[in-house]
Amino acid sequence: MRYLFFLLSLMVFSSKAQSDFKPFQASESYTVLQDLVTYVDDQISISVVPPLQTSDTAEFHMARIVPGTYDVHNYGQFLNNFTALTAQGDTLKVKRLDLNRWQIIGAKALYKITYQVDDSYDANLKNGIFEPAGTSNEKDVFLLNNFGYIGYIKGYQNFPYQLRVRKPEGFYGGTALDGERSDSLDVFEIANYFELHDNPILYCLPDTASAMVGDSKIEISLYSPQGLVSARKCLENILDVLQGSADYLGGTLPVDKYAVLVYCVSSENMGNSYGALEHHRSTVLYMPEVANDFFYEGIRDITAHEFFHIVTPLSIHSQYIHNFDFMDPEMSEHIWLYEGVTEYNSHLVQMRNKNYKEQEFIEVLRDKMFSSDDFDSTIPLTLASKYTLTYFKDQYLNFYQKGALAAMVLDLKLMTLSDGKMRLIDLLGTLGNIYSADTFFQDDQLFAIIAQHSFPEVEEFLLRHFAATEPLPFAELLEPFGFSYSPTATTVGWSLGCDEFSYSFETSRIIIAKEEGLDDFGRALGLEPLDELISINGDTLDITNLGQILDNYQTSLKPGDKVEMRIARPKKKEGEFKFKTLKAEAQQIEFEESHQLKPIENLSADQLRMRKIWLGY
Repeated sequence: MRYLFFLLSLMVFSSKAQSDFKPFQASESYTVLQDLVTYVDDQISISVVPPLQTSDTAEFHMARIVPGTYDVHNYGQFLNNFTALTAQGDTLKVKRLDLNRWQIIGAKALYKITYQVDDSYDANLKNGIFEPAGTSNEKDVFLLNNFGYIGYIKGYQNFPYQLRVRKPEGFYGGTALDGERSDSLDVFEIANYFELHDNPILYCLPDTASAMVGDSKIEISLYSPQGLVSARKCLENILDVLQGSADYLGGTLPVDKYAVLVYCVSSENMGNSYGALEHHRSTVLYMPEVANDFFYEGIRDITAHEFFHIVTPLSIHSQYIHNFDFMDPEMSEHIWLYEGVTEYNSHLVQMRNKNYKEQEFIEVLRDKMFSSDDFDSTIPLTLASKYTLTYFKDQYLNFYQKGALAAMVLDLKLMTLSDGKMRLIDLLGTLGNIYSADTFFQDDQLFAIIAQHSFPEVEEFLLRHFAATEPLPFAELLEPFGFSYSPTATTVGWSLGCDEFSYSFETSRIIIAKEEGLDDFGRALGLEPLDELISINGDTLDITNLGQILDNYQTSLKPGDKVEMRIARPKKKEGEFKFKTLKAEAQQIEFEESHQLKPIENLSADQLRMRKIWLGY
């Protein structure tokens, strides 16, 4: 009974906050109150005073899809108690047209729209929303991706917004937005709906760190529920990468402020995935809260990728992104440019900045080759991009694999044709000067535009390998830079006893998958299907160090060495294990391995020169 009274009192208080919000209604601007202080059952209250309406009906829209996600999310599904009011407080008739649209009758008298918004993180959805594009309403933290909270009147999305955020005591809103801040209320002046959607805000008790890179301020705002990770250490791990990015881009960053918003959750509460969503001057990261190098290396790699979105598509983009339709967008043919080029540059700058050793960079490229093999090679990159919301939805992740490799071969092609005088980053600089953030290129003209500003041969190259499905010419283009490539080759390595593994999320261990996968060494050890690997030669395996330990296993063994494996063998009773130590003499095996990529020994002077232009050494 006391609990019910408490809820009712909160609802009355929230309703009072909405009714007390009575700003002047302008003819060409919105005023919005976002109330984080009074909320019930993870719902926060929103009040929108829209521009004066000149028609009898108006449509209020919430975003169906937002740039960078390439997926339909229907943010209107999280709105409840949608009400349209006159200045006198009378209720206007509202008809809900679909998940994301409300028709308001008698709109000439419309003064204010009020509603409550659930967060997406606690929603029980069949197809979850990518967490960095989601919303969180909790007593300790609010992740305000404002396309999930605030909409627009159809036809009025280019009008300015004044956003007022009523916040809990002590909370700080991390964002790239400039605003007037006080202990209880922050006020932001925002040019239009696109800018509103493009500037997320993370409200929580502050854990922030900042530094200057050239003339640009980099600010980290972090929410860590258990306090296991810190904004300061995040900044330490990304600062040299951002400085390297600035150097790679010509010495300066193209923004005066860049905000990195890090939302952490305990690893057992992770949702569908972790990752990030880019914006013009910020990025949102959704990360597992683990206090180890895996976390900070992930922050570094993801931030390096998201930061390069400043170049594509946030600067260089086609009309479909520039005039983005939040309800029914037309897709560009060039996600390879927006995601693939960005992904490639994010790894290349870490190689040039010596965050990677040469072999690590090679393995990044090989991993993308292996991953790309899992997708349909008969679908051109441009076609997969154009129909990524429908026919080729399952091909989207290939833009981070084949798309990045396509960016690499375009970079190598430009350097080869120019004898090292033009790189991909130089081409992007030229295009960025022509097609800056306030303009765009025509989507079907991009290949001709690239050829116009580089070499005529490049248009045919793009048509063959990007608009058609001719395989990317790795061997031909890598050789002048001192690397050999072969699609398949026989190699020799040390056996692990099995060629097929899986992973247990319950025990966080690698599992021997099938009897048929065991080889002579596996049988000599005494491995059995479903055995779970704990350690190899004393090195405990987990998901964060697996690659390092397996690399060490291959490089440190010598003929005659003994291998010791500690395993957990499942008992008949579910959840119980018998722990065993297995030993056998190491055995080498021959196997076919695809995508052999190796440095060439005894490089020529030209190869040394071109490698330095590409990789910086």
